[in-house]
Formats: sequence, structure tokens, C-alpha cells
Amino acid sequence: MKKLRVNNVFVFILGLLCLSLGVVLVIKSDLGVSVATSLPYVVSLQFTAISFGMWNYIIHGLVLLLLAVIVKRLTVKYLMSFLVAFLFGTAIDLFYMMLEPVSADAFIEKVGLFILGSIVISIGVASFIKSNYPILPFDTFVKEICLVKNIRISKFKTGFDLVIFSLSISFSLIFFRAIEGLHIGTLVSAAILGSMIGLCLKLLNNYVEGTTFFPEEKTKILLDLNLLNIRPKSGQQGENLKK
Repeated sequence: MKKLRVNNVFVFILGLLCLSLGVVLVIKSDLGVSVATSLPYVVSLQFTAISFGMWNYIIHGLVLLLLAVIVKRLTVKYLMSFLVAFLFGTAIDLFYMMLEPVSADAFIEKVGLFILGSIVISIGVASFIKSNYPILPFDTFVKEICLVKNIRISKFKTGFDLVIFSLSISFSLIFFRAIEGLHIGTLVSAAILGSMIGLCLKLLNNYVEGTTFFPEEKTKILLDLNLLNIRPKSGQQGENLKK
């Protein structure tokens, strides 16, 4: 069967919009946010002067700074990843305003909103992967650390998610003396989102063929361009050892 040819830019935009819309729908369900958005959400509940979307790219930016310190370099890919986080956070705030009148009171309404949000999130993440464009900083952090430190990505991703989850619970208890934002839906998301994303990606690969403006090799070279190398020079290392 002939595949639908779509430029990766449009696939990326679809992913960005679906992911941000899905996140807002899940929040509106009041059944618990996903682990990936739990930390910005909990912090935004306490510090309301800054929006949830803004807290998303602030925290993602801090994670990128930590990544740069650990791997001792700053590449174009990292800056592009932050740009994705900025667009993601901005889109979240826009959808939040657009869907402000939407509410779910009955439990069945909450479940329906949660399921719809989870499906839309899965389409968004699958579209992100399909586009081959820079990903969100949390995923960039996991991918780059595993590459540099030669760690299995599945193990490190699980550990990273547990850290984010633990921080979310800790901040929630500190701020509110109760667990806010994390609910049964958080656990359900952790259990099923991976499979849902895999299914959506399989469907996209079967029916959509991504095209690019620029050759993939040249794009990769550009993204891997090192803007800042914060490794000490060999001479400096020797002097430090002597001291």
C-alpha cells in the first residue's frame, strides 16, 4: 500500500500539539498526571505566579544544564531540545486557556477524559519519534547520558523516572502535606503509555513516510556541533593533579 508522504516538520508540529493537548486533557481528568509532567505540575500548584507551561520549560532547562555539566559539552542539539521544551510549555498554556471551561465531575467523565488524553499523548510522542527532530530535554538527558556513560537505556530511564516521581511526591508533601497531582492515573500512565506509543508509532510507520528538507546526515552533523567544551585541557588536568 502506498504511504502518505508528509514532511517531518508537519509530523513534528502534530506531535507537539498532540502531546501538549493530551497533557492538558489528562490534568482536566483529575485522575493524576504522568510521571514526566508531575514535577512541573506539583511546583506550579505551589508557585502559581508562574504557569504550568512555563514551569515545564524551566525545569527542562535545568535538566539540560545538568546534562551539559555531566557530559562537559553543550551542543546545538541541547539548545534545540530546549526550544522544543519552550514550544511545548507555550502550547500547554494555550490549550489550558482554551479548555478552561472544560470540567469533569462524574467519575465516568474523568475516565473518558483521561483515556482521550492518554491516546492523544501517545499520538504526540509517536509523532515526535517519527519526525526524527530533537526531543524534549528529559528524553535528551536519558539518551545522552546512556550514550556517554555506556548505560542501558531501559535501566537508566526507569531510574530517571523514579527520581522524578520521588521528587514530585517529596515536593508535594513539603508544600501541601499531602500528595497532589499524583493519583491512580499516574500509575496507569506508567503501565500503559509505553505500549500505546509503540502501537501509534507502528501505525505511523505503516501509513506515513516522512520527508525532509535537508539530508539526514547533514542535519545530524549540525545537531552534534559542539558550541561549548567545558572539559579541562590536558595541561590543566596535569597541573591540577600535581597540586
